Amino acid sequence: MNETSVGVVAAVCVCIAITAAGVGLRVWFARGRPSLCGCGWRSGRRGSWWQQYQQHSSNKDGSRDSESVQGLSIESALDKLEGTAAQQNYAYACQYAEAHPIDDSTGLLSSSDLELIAEHGADAWRFVADEDNVGVSVRDGTEVDFTGGEQSLVANLQFPNEQRVYYYEVRLTRLAPGTNVAVGVAMRSYPPLRLAGWARNSVGYHTCDGCVYHSHPLDICRKTRPAQTSDTLGVGWRPRSGKAFFAINGVIVGHARTPWAQKRLYPIVSADGPCSLSVNMGTRAFVLSHANMRYWAVAPPEGQRPPPPLYHCASESLLLATSPPSSVYSSSTHDIPPGYDDAHHQHFHSAPHSVIDVNPGTGRNLDSI
Repeated sequence: MNETSVGVVAAVCVCIAITAAGVGLRVWFARGRPSLCGCGWRSGRRGSWWQQYQQHSSNKDGSRDSESVQGLSIESALDKLEGTAAQQNYAYACQYAEAHPIDDSTGLLSSSDLELIAEHGADAWRFVADEDNVGVSVRDGTEVDFTGGEQSLVANLQFPNEQRVYYYEVRLTRLAPGTNVAVGVAMRSYPPLRLAGWARNSVGYHTCDGCVYHSHPLDICRKTRPAQTSDTLGVGWRPRSGKAFFAINGVIVGHARTPWAQKRLYPIVSADGPCSLSVNMGTRAFVLSHANMRYWAVAPPEGQRPPPPLYHCASESLLLATSPPSSVYSSSTHDIPPGYDDAHHQHFHSAPHSVIDVNPGTGRNLDSI
């Protein structure tokens, strides 16, 4: 074998070795490599932190045991919730749901709602306190102040269910230490004294632990990061697929799948302590840039209010429908009666002019000044 053949064989061997090394590195990275800090595996068979969380909160096959959680009796659920903040008002929420059947029908906005939206735009969505809500004040329909106790407010209008995505944001203007704020989507007749996501037919993100709850305080469908004062929370709803997603300061942090495609869902805000919330339904720009570029707001920022009626025009006017014919009045002066100018002119020039006493105490008048 000459030197040329030996060089070719060596080059082929080097290429094979490099290829094998690359394949080995790919397999090593795919299966997971040890972290530099020695805190376990970054990815692979042990999985990420979210996969490890799912192993503790899910079944062996990776699915959440949502049906068994939703089917728990009140007594069993209270035993599991003992010592937690969700234990309070749990029995009340179950009894309220039985006494107030929730409308789980599908459908779009009514004609009266569409007229309201056409006139006011996104400002048509407003949050109104229920008679059971104590210590909750609402200003301008979207500025909500909670003073304490578990309270929730549902918007007056549902999502239109016409486009693919709808989105709104809630800014934590003031948040007292230990206060838990929950935002999300819910069906009508939601318990007014229960946080979003902790009662039937609702999904809500909670700021205290960063969890997304699905219709029960034991059903955690996502784990994200907590929020704090001055953060902006985003809630998105996809009516065609029944999926909700949540964002913090313009970054989407989690999704939640629900069986409520095309159902009548409403925005909901809730809290269990002193705080101030500012809700943006689309009257101003969102922190999430995608929501601005793709028009995810529930409606345009401003409505198309009809202009005021024209003056000196009696056509198509309900107010003047029973008024005298227009021939009674002069066409040149419109709403001035005929003969008014002549009578006024004659009275002004024929009536005697009296001298006004500008200083009654001295008896002096205008002629003596």
